[in-house]
Amino acid sequence: MLQELVIKVPAPFAGQAEIGFSTRYPAQPSQAPLKDVPFIIEGPPAPMRQLQTRLELFRQKRRLIPDAPEEAYSWTDLIPLSDEVFILAFRDESLVRSNDDAASELRYLANLVRPLVFPFLKDCVRIGELALRDTIMLALLDDSHVMAELELRRSQIVPTNGSIVLGEAIAS
Repeated sequence: MLQELVIKVPAPFAGQAEIGFSTRYPAQPSQAPLKDVPFIIEGPPAPMRQLQTRLELFRQKRRLIPDAPEEAYSWTDLIPLSDEVFILAFRDESLVRSNDDAASELRYLANLVRPLVFPFLKDCVRIGELALRDTIMLALLDDSHVMAELELRRSQIVPTNGSIVLGEAIAS
C-alpha cells in the first residue's frame, strides 16, 4: 500500500514569493493505476487571477503539445475554490490501452516515481509560458513530518524559462 505523501513548493514563480502550491498523493494500493493527484495553488487574489488564465490552458495539453507521446498524463479542469485558492489534478494516462505494453509500463513507472511537481512546473513554462525562479525549493511530507527538503535549479526541471512574470502586465 502506498501511503499518502505531500510535496510543498512555497514560491516557484518569478516575481511572486506569495504564490505556492502543494500536491497530495492519495494513499492507494501498489501495482494499481494511479489515482488523480490534486494540486492546491494558493496566493493573493491579483496575481492568482493572472495565474488562473495560464493554468486554464493545461486542460488543452494534448492539443498544445502534440509531439509528446511519451508523456502519459493530462490535467483536469482548473477549479477556483476562492480568489486565493485553486485546485487542479494530474491525471495518469499511462495504462490507457496502447499497442506497446512495454512502453505503457515505462510511462506508468515514470508517472509513479517522478515527483509530479516536475511535470506541473514544466507545463507552467511550456503551456502557461510562466517564468519560474532560478532556484526552486520543495519539501516532502509524510503525516506532517518533513521527510526531505530539496533545492533544485530551474534548469534541472525545464531547460528554458517562460516569459510571463506574475504581477507584471502581459504585452498584447
